[in-house]
Amino acid sequence: MTAIQGPRGPATPPAVPGEGGRRSRRALRMPALLAGLALGLACAGCGVTGQGAERSAAAPASACQWQWLDAGPLRVRVEECRHATGHWRVRPDPGLPGLALWRDGERVQTVLHWMRKPEATGIQAVMAQLQAGGHVPPGEDCVFREVPGPAVPLGSRRHEIRPAGERLKAFEATPKDQIPDPPCGAYGWSTHGVRYFLTDARQPGWVLFVDLGQDGTQVDPASIAWR
Repeated sequence: MTAIQGPRGPATPPAVPGEGGRRSRRALRMPALLAGLALGLACAGCGVTGQGAERSAAAPASACQWQWLDAGPLRVRVEECRHATGHWRVRPDPGLPGLALWRDGERVQTVLHWMRKPEATGIQAVMAQLQAGGHVPPGEDCVFREVPGPAVPLGSRRHEIRPAGERLKAFEATPKDQIPDPPCGAYGWSTHGVRYFLTDARQPGWVLFVDLGQDGTQVDPASIAWR
């Protein structure tokens, strides 16, 4: 390896024959070796500004895993994660027949809510139940609308609760620079977040509410299946 030399100093004196000459040569080389060692130690961390430095400063990686969960009439795949912000998982909600997203034992939001209805009736039959629970405001200006969407489970139909009448006019009058509240409550359609209901001809006695939020709620909607 070629050593890096500094500016040339005075010429090296001629070697002295014998042992004394060897000692002189060793003495002359020693300062250079010490200087090189000091330079190496001083620059041991020089230039470490890329991925290595970022990894050393970053928080530990999150650990997430998907698992199947059987709950009520459903089987669904949910995600459990341990982040720096806490332990996030989807588990049964004792206040509902359904599932909620939890963080360290604290309920964050509803994810799935299944509800009964008479088999011979349509989805409108659960509106009174939703209003009684405070999920949808009272009145007749919030109505179910069938909307296109993935048929999951296979053969299911997708619905949203949409504003109508004066409620719709008030919503449309919201200034463009404001983010409006969901016009039909926590279970209604929204400009920010994905919420919908599912009905299935093979399960005429059930209606399922699904809330995927804005960034997902750790449930795989494509995996929803009736048991």
